[in-house]
Amino acid sequence: MPLLTATGITRRYGGVVALDNVSIEVNAGEVLGLLGANGSGKSTLSSILAGDNRPDAGTLSLDSHRLPPGEPRAARAAGIAIAHQHPGLAPDLPVWENVFLGAEMCRRGRFLNRTAARRRAAQLLSSLRAGWNLDLPAGQLSVADQQLVEIAKALALEPRVLIFDEPTAALAAAEVESLMRVIRALAARGTAIVFISHRMAEIQALCDRVMVLCNGRHAGEIPVQGKLDEARVLAWMGGAADVDMHGESAAARRHSQHSPRMSAVITASAPNDISPIALSARGLRAGARLRGVEFELRQGEILGVAGLQGHGQEELLDALAGYRKLDDGEITLDGAPIAVRSPREMIDAGVCLVPNDRHRQGLWLDHSVEFNLAQVAANFQREPWRLRSASIRQLVDFAVKRLRIKTSDARQPVRALSGGNQQKVVIGRWLDRRIKVLLLSDPTKGVDVIARKEIYEAIGALTEAGAAAIVYASDTDELLAVCDRLIVMYEGRVVAQLEGPDMNEARVMSALFGRSAA
Repeated sequence: MPLLTATGITRRYGGVVALDNVSIEVNAGEVLGLLGANGSGKSTLSSILAGDNRPDAGTLSLDSHRLPPGEPRAARAAGIAIAHQHPGLAPDLPVWENVFLGAEMCRRGRFLNRTAARRRAAQLLSSLRAGWNLDLPAGQLSVADQQLVEIAKALALEPRVLIFDEPTAALAAAEVESLMRVIRALAARGTAIVFISHRMAEIQALCDRVMVLCNGRHAGEIPVQGKLDEARVLAWMGGAADVDMHGESAAARRHSQHSPRMSAVITASAPNDISPIALSARGLRAGARLRGVEFELRQGEILGVAGLQGHGQEELLDALAGYRKLDDGEITLDGAPIAVRSPREMIDAGVCLVPNDRHRQGLWLDHSVEFNLAQVAANFQREPWRLRSASIRQLVDFAVKRLRIKTSDARQPVRALSGGNQQKVVIGRWLDRRIKVLLLSDPTKGVDVIARKEIYEAIGALTEAGAAAIVYASDTDELLAVCDRLIVMYEGRVVAQLEGPDMNEARVMSALFGRSAA
């Protein structure tokens, strides 16, 4: 008998049907992969299973006992927990208190048992990553560490059903492996797992079965058995069912094909040594995270930055964009030294940053798509009061069309968009700028394979027009697929620069851990 069953789940938001008569079953000790493109209904379904969202129709049951819909306390009491894609932490409380936030450990008389809570929080967090400062306010953690605390919060409940909503999107390879070990151990003890991810390698390595959603409907379901039929999954995600005799559909072929730019990268037709240098860095130092970084970036080039979490990649992009003060070093732009004093000056110079955390750093979530796309143009207009609505509309229409942003109306709140389309809005606001160097920090985090391809097509179009790009991504395979060259960072330094035949997984992995890439 299934442990958790949801039958006929339907959820509407105004005229938009997020889920249409979807049913799902999860067995004890099973890891079920829940797949689908951005906006397919995965997060809506997971929030309904966890009681955070009330369906318009349908039933939920655990061990054949009906659960009241839309009641998170009842779901938690029954043994259902969720680790959200966007952590819900109290930024001013220390890490250990966040782990037990809402599920505090108490002695008799309902007094908090702080000693036991700290000890248990340390155990849970250490299973995911070593070296935690339990007393650090959660708001001072990196995005990846906040995600790990969110996961520890769910683990602390010792649930019978545990839902992971894209838990690895912000994590580096070592942290992903630790999390997968924890999930396998939970499943071995009988916990039912629902695992949402856009990384097919993780799905294949971890899941027993996958279920695919497309446009809010159940599109297909197959066992994994150590080998994921990726072509069929992609076909279902794209809404196609025309699987040929080789198991590959037309939609899957379209989704797996690289753009002209990506194909050019893979065949190593990168900008050559005579291309002008767009940006160079010499001896960049900032605190303990940047310890003498040096590299060059050529016009028309996509330069990848690889590294384990916390080795200076994000700090490097922040420093180049003017968000982090340098202690030492020199940056040149188009061959001329440039003093990095503020983000605004760097934007004026043509150096623009797409930040790591789109919710906290990139978007006004409660404002419209139009408002978010027009902010750069408005703020950098000398006389913004003279900026005509027709000019704004032209800019917005261009960005929506160029990036294929899926929105019912430009006045729709950006919060209502899928994660991939929100990321396109963050990138789209720079399209009207004279970009020389575009900096991107994990630009496809939490983005489905289709939107990922479209984002890199847009980046490729900018570089083909003469701009240059620096991309940091936690997914090494992604960097190898889209970049012309790679630099690898370890403990705040560039320890390897790879190009051509040297750009392979073995050399990158060697350099990631500080070993020679030769």
